[in-house]
Amino acid sequence: MAATPFQTDVSIAITKGLNYLATAGVFNNPSSLGVNSAQGVAMEALLEKRASGNPADPPQGYVGASAADQALLKTAASFILSNSFPQSFYAYRDGAWMFALSGYALTGGPDKSVLGPAVPAYHTIKQTMDAMVDRTLASQTASDVCKGFWGYTGTGCDSSTTQYASAGLNAARVFYNSNKSADNVFADAVRAAAIDAALASTRAGYVLNGKAGSDNASCGTVTATERGIGYQATGYNPSLQQTASGIYIQLFGGADVNDANLQHYMEWVRNHYRYTDLDNMGNSWPGASHGYYLWSSFKGMELIRQSGVVVNAGNVGPNDYGTVPANAGCTFRQSSLVPAAKAQPALFGGAPAGVYSAETTGQYFDFAYTLINMQCASGAFECTGYNGSWEGSPNAAHNGYALLVLQRATGIVQTKCDVNGDGKVDSTDIKAIMAGIGKPPVAGDPRDYNGDGVINIVDVRQCTLQCTNNKCAP
Repeated sequence: MAATPFQTDVSIAITKGLNYLATAGVFNNPSSLGVNSAQGVAMEALLEKRASGNPADPPQGYVGASAADQALLKTAASFILSNSFPQSFYAYRDGAWMFALSGYALTGGPDKSVLGPAVPAYHTIKQTMDAMVDRTLASQTASDVCKGFWGYTGTGCDSSTTQYASAGLNAARVFYNSNKSADNVFADAVRAAAIDAALASTRAGYVLNGKAGSDNASCGTVTATERGIGYQATGYNPSLQQTASGIYIQLFGGADVNDANLQHYMEWVRNHYRYTDLDNMGNSWPGASHGYYLWSSFKGMELIRQSGVVVNAGNVGPNDYGTVPANAGCTFRQSSLVPAAKAQPALFGGAPAGVYSAETTGQYFDFAYTLINMQCASGAFECTGYNGSWEGSPNAAHNGYALLVLQRATGIVQTKCDVNGDGKVDSTDIKAIMAGIGKPPVAGDPRDYNGDGVINIVDVRQCTLQCTNNKCAP
């Protein structure tokens, strides 16, 4: 199917944005960002690049990347493998490194034996993942009201660091449940079980600490059953970015879209929905958190869409964002854009309204159209009022978040049915799915084709139809 004009513009925006980060040396070894910045977020964006703007395209991962992108991914991975020891826990760095390195490994990225066999500072992918996972698990708060949360460098009650730790651990869980190997076998049932317990604890913490209200007097408590969370589990009103993160964190802990507590969080975001900016809903960081919110919000909804779980009647679903107009209860809330009424940004040609009439109204168009209007000729998403982020030039966190939204990214770079992550579906994958029959899938599990929470013969049949070669030949 030919790409629509909007999909084409999104594809151009992704290429320009990744080139901007590459030119700035973000993927280098050493990275221009240093050790404790957003290199992992940028690497994830490169892994989740699509062949076009068509949302049906899978992430490229390592094996599907061009030679130029593979070279960037190898240097980015080398940076992680050579800097993970000796380090103490730092949530932002370790979380992002875990989900980036997991995606790289699961899609065929080379290990130490290729990247630096004679370099003493390098460790293997498995050794590096083990070290990051172990120090993350050891740093989780174990008791009281903040049980399940993390701080920046250890225990704490901070939601922003908890969303990174949780996202990294969830990706690590997929890594440890895979049947793939590089210099070492990835499978590790003990660590996978420890992650299951940690993420269940985090889910419980977000349920316990959810509350109503907001920082915006014109959009406070809208409905009696809404619940959200702020930057700290205690002492802060809910914010868009942290409540959105709380949705996918509860999914990682075992909830689905119809879970009552997750519904309270989705209700809060629906009631306070916004996309052009965060106004004063950001717990004092509405500008620096804009891209952060866009990805955290879209990621949770995309995981729900991909899960295949039907939204029960009367519950809030991903398609309900943007459907409630602003009113006296919340003058701050935004309704979804009408694609046919929006003109093409000048950077992409400046065609008049109507050029995007093929697009569907909803969250993705709201977010993606906002972002391509923010993009500069340089490729940075910073040209319409963006005022900075928590790390310095080239604002890799914000620009990485923007790219991940455009790519419909979930932070799990492993496509349906491709169990061993080699970029194709063949008899090896089908055998692995058959071996998993009766076992519970994990979040993003490629064996659960229809997302019904069960690995069974239906998944085997559906994945057999996805085989790349005739008769599922390798």
